[in-house]
Amino acid sequence: MEKNKTCSSGAELRFASFLFAKLDPAFKSMLSNEKIALKQELENLIAARQDQLFLRTYSLSGLRAEYDVLFWLIACDVDTVQRVWGQISTTGVGRYLRPAKSFVGIYHLSEHPPKKEQDGGSCVPRHLFGKYKYMLLHPLVRSHTWYEISEGERQKFLGERQEVLAKYGSVIEHTFCSCGLDDQEHIVVRESGSLEDLANASRELREQRIKMFTQQDTPYLFCVGRDLRDILDSIG
Repeated sequence: MEKNKTCSSGAELRFASFLFAKLDPAFKSMLSNEKIALKQELENLIAARQDQLFLRTYSLSGLRAEYDVLFWLIACDVDTVQRVWGQISTTGVGRYLRPAKSFVGIYHLSEHPPKKEQDGGSCVPRHLFGKYKYMLLHPLVRSHTWYEISEGERQKFLGERQEVLAKYGSVIEHTFCSCGLDDQEHIVVRESGSLEDLANASRELREQRIKMFTQQDTPYLFCVGRDLRDILDSIG
């Protein structure tokens, strides 16, 4: 649920990056054994970096013409995200993945502290993210009118929105704050194991009164969680 507050700083924050990429057609024309070796090289790198950050891949093949794959990264600091992405983009098939779009934001850890028994001692609450197959994300910018109404009114509108989400137990939502970091104010991410529930919840949310305070909330990007090798095999 979106919180009515500004982004803070400190140890309670975690940095998130959503990087969309397109596979260079040049990769598809390579010999089969060369492609297999390059895919394996990148897979090995990602496996070796899993203890440093949360990283999951999603397929957009057949869903968006401009993107093939989404890399969702969450780390304790921006330096880790930059370092790992730099390694991805210079390793194996990663050299043929052309970045096409990105969103960055921060996650308020104070709202969902890590559970050490579930997160393997990681500073990132891994148990909260990437739980389900289907994901829908979009940027969000509120209108100026939203900030002119009272705190009580804002909480009422947010409460109505939360009631809709509560109807769909299979749908979870995360909000990342992008204030001062990116063009949007927030990144809204919804996950579900049920495509029907995800679509219905999203439709009902768009019908809520809080929608009249939205200045911009597109593009809506629907993705399917899959292993990187499966994604790459399906497109090249």
